[in-house]
Amino acid sequence: MSLLQVLREKPWQAQAVSASTSGGNVGRTGLKILLGVISVLFLLFFVAFLMRSQYPDWQPLAEEPGQPLYNKSALWLNTIYLGVASLMFQWASRSAGRSNWRTARVGMLLGGLFAAAFVGGQWMFWQELQSQGFLVNDSPALSFFYLLTGLHAVHVLAGLLVWLLSMLGLAGRLHRTDFVRLCTLYWHFLLLLWLVLFGFLVSKPETYDAIAAFCGLG
Repeated sequence: MSLLQVLREKPWQAQAVSASTSGGNVGRTGLKILLGVISVLFLLFFVAFLMRSQYPDWQPLAEEPGQPLYNKSALWLNTIYLGVASLMFQWASRSAGRSNWRTARVGMLLGGLFAAAFVGGQWMFWQELQSQGFLVNDSPALSFFYLLTGLHAVHVLAGLLVWLLSMLGLAGRLHRTDFVRLCTLYWHFLLLLWLVLFGFLVSKPETYDAIAAFCGLG
């Protein structure tokens, strides 16, 4: 290697790339651990829900007219909000991967707004239920509904906090592609979790009985 080649070398660039890669790996590992913990938490609540549903005083939520979740239109609308938010974050992630930060910022902005609309819609639905007399302590099923949807909303709010931080980073063009991708993965997880939760809460008692019997909880 000639003296000129040695002088032209920029070792700090390799170090920066290595540090960025290492940071991305740490972030992915940390997020996977977080999602695993959240999954286990909800799984435990699902098991408790199933066990409680086997008692004779259990009242279903969505089987007949007059029950709190019989009209699911508001919940379906909220599901659409969260689904669109997930799509917008995916759009932002792809744009960030192409270093198109202007488009990524638009995608992140729209994703956050739709996610906020989901939380607002959930809050309005809770208020509507309470105005109809469906209170938290009215029945075990309602208690689980408020608990599970509230816990999910807390994680959505946490995601919105991360979204705000990412928006500030994008605005200053200091944001890393890995951070946008991790944020997107988190929102995809929240959408999947909500779909499972929604389907679980509005299922018929026979479904709970079958799952409980299969799991040996009946």
